[in-house]
Formats: sequence, C-alpha cells, structure tokens
Amino acid sequence: MKTPKLKSVLIVIGIILLFTVFRSWTSRNIDHLEHETVAFENLPTDVRDYLENPTDVRSDVQSMILELPKNKKPQYKLETVKTWIGPWVDHEKLINIQTEQYYEIDQGVPSPYIVYENNLYIPDTYNIFTTVDDLNNVKFKRYDLDD
Repeated sequence: MKTPKLKSVLIVIGIILLFTVFRSWTSRNIDHLEHETVAFENLPTDVRDYLENPTDVRSDVQSMILELPKNKKPQYKLETVKTWIGPWVDHEKLINIQTEQYYEIDQGVPSPYIVYENNLYIPDTYNIFTTVDDLNNVKFKRYDLDD
C-alpha cells in the first residue's frame, strides 16, 4: 500500500526538479550577470542625451523600460510577475522577444530600465525624472545582456 504513495511523491519531486532545471536554462536573475557601477557622466552619449532631455522622456515616464535608440525595433519587453499569494509584485521579467530568454529583476529595483547596445542600465535612485535635480548625482548599474 505504501508503494503507490511513494511513487506519486517521487513523480512530484521529479516534476519539480525538471521545472527547476528548465527554468534555469531560460532565465537568470540580473544580479548573476556581469555588472558594474557607472556614473552619469560615464554613460554612453545617447543614453545621457536621452535622460537629459525631458521632452523626449515625458512620453515614457509611465513606462518602466526604455529601449534606445527610440527608432529601433524593440528587442525586449517587460512583464510583471505577481506573488503566488496576494496581489503583490514578486519580480519583473525583461524578456528578449526573439529568443524568449528572460532576466529577472527583483521587486523594489528603481526604474526605468534602459536597454542600449546589449546593456541594461538601472539607476540607483527612484523617480529620476521627477525628484532628482541633478542627474550627475545618479549612479547606474550596467548589466551585460549576453544573449
């Protein structure tokens, strides 16, 4: 009588292990990517110019992801993953549209997420468009999106 119960437990454990292995092939937390801290003045010129010009940014303030240059076909999309229990956000998924590979960004990380030349730039300060008087005081983390 105990064998069928043991068998079903082993099957469930096997399914969980397969899911975990499959998930590790298709996703990564951005903290595991190669990254460095970059001062505002050391950002690429296109990124700096875009952030300094509030007229261009205003339409994107509601968006958490900015892909530069703006006229380029989007390569990434952002998806919010909620917690299993309750209405809370667990993390964001930055998804490569072509390869379906995604990177997890923990909840509570400041936005916008700026994608430029296969790099992801994330500010260290919240609300950089509305509460920061001098962008030169903002630091960014540059992550290498190695697709």
